[in-house]
Amino acid sequence: MHVVIVGAGIGGLTLALMLNRRRLPCEVYEASPRIRELGVGINVLPHAIAELGELGLLQRLDAVGVRTRELIYANRFGQEIWREPRGLDAGYKVPQLSIHRGRLQGVLFDAVVARLGRKAIHTGHAFTAFTQGEGAVKARFRRTAGGARVTAAGDVLVGCDGIHSGVRRQLFAHEAGLRWNGVLMWRGATNARSFLDGRTMIVAGGFNNKLVLYPVGKGNKARHPAHQLGCHLSHGRRLEPAAAA
Repeated sequence: MHVVIVGAGIGGLTLALMLNRRRLPCEVYEASPRIRELGVGINVLPHAIAELGELGLLQRLDAVGVRTRELIYANRFGQEIWREPRGLDAGYKVPQLSIHRGRLQGVLFDAVVARLGRKAIHTGHAFTAFTQGEGAVKARFRRTAGGARVTAAGDVLVGCDGIHSGVRRQLFAHEAGLRWNGVLMWRGATNARSFLDGRTMIVAGGFNNKLVLYPVGKGNKARHPAHQLGCHLSHGRRLEPAAAA
């Protein structure tokens, strides 16, 4: 069996590693001309870390992320409402990790190159369409450099190409598309000195305005060697389904 994966993000690269572990050959096609460590902070919960640990990546992830120990909820004045342990401190067999999304993708990318070889990842290939028969599928791509058309054949095609997935759009051509839920969110990451024990996550605010703050790894500037912080700031009210329609 040969698997064609569309998208070299976190999902696509993890799938490639899982298939390789089960000795199923695959190739990954990515629209971007090169893989770059983009994004901001994310939290990877224990059920997901367990899968990455199965791939032998926990030690490498520990080197670039933070094992979240505690989550504190506070109101908009910063007054504590509730705190709870996370990850190993909450009794799980594996930790919760706060990590920069790009660094997580970098760990996965390096593992794919080491285990499958660099030729298994085709960058600069934008998915356009697929056709399928009874026992095979063909995916068509356009090379971003020059516009040449490329066809990849396989037994299975998996779309890991993100929220605006071209694979999904072909499968469900009559879907109305995404609907905004009324919430605006600003996300970012910055170098800063660590706060509390350096492994604590804070969620503060109310229903309409909320701040999420947590360390995601070592800082990348000499004057702030402690941590890089991830921040999510959201504003707005989620619309009820009837109102959204």
